[in-house]
Amino acid sequence: VTILVCRDNDGAWSVAEEVQEAAKTGRALAPKVAKDGVVAIREADDALENLVDDSRHVLLLYMTDRLWYDQDGTVARLVQAAMDRKITIAMVHEQTPTLGGCPFSTFFQGQTPQVLLQPPYSLYNALAIPLYGSPEHRKVSLRHVLRRMGAAPCDAGLLWRKQKQLLHFMSVARLVRRRPLQQGESRDSQSRRSWNRYGQS
Repeated sequence: VTILVCRDNDGAWSVAEEVQEAAKTGRALAPKVAKDGVVAIREADDALENLVDDSRHVLLLYMTDRLWYDQDGTVARLVQAAMDRKITIAMVHEQTPTLGGCPFSTFFQGQTPQVLLQPPYSLYNALAIPLYGSPEHRKVSLRHVLRRMGAAPCDAGLLWRKQKQLLHFMSVARLVRRRPLQQGESRDSQSRRSWNRYGQS
């Protein structure tokens, strides 16, 4: 699989390299759509112009308090272009304040371009994966990113891996709507609970 990264998305390339390393050293394998099992990284701007097989690509969106403030709006343009091509967007939400971490609600407060908030894009209908700073929690976060990209544990049975891959490709073809917030529940706490349930599956 190839991780597409926008150079104007500050810090995204470094996170992509962490994901790449996690695929080599962890229990999670790169998706079978990559024939050699290698996770590659490419600049999104160049790659989107020449893609042949979109199913082998994932756009990594590194979410910090600087996400949508690139000068030319390149990040938003590439996210829109990737979604137009049904490319999976792996949203990784930084949690460490010194690295630009901010509450998820910040992205709804005038930062995100309106076109990405509305159908047919509805970017935030999918869950973002929280990226924590401590080594033990960061390792888990990176595994979740790999799973979002369609990876399966190396000791998983063939049927289980095929099922996970099928669910991955189905998610590309549809937008998954979040359930309504319960009384007194914040969007951040909802995301954390969903993330924890996802990790136990």
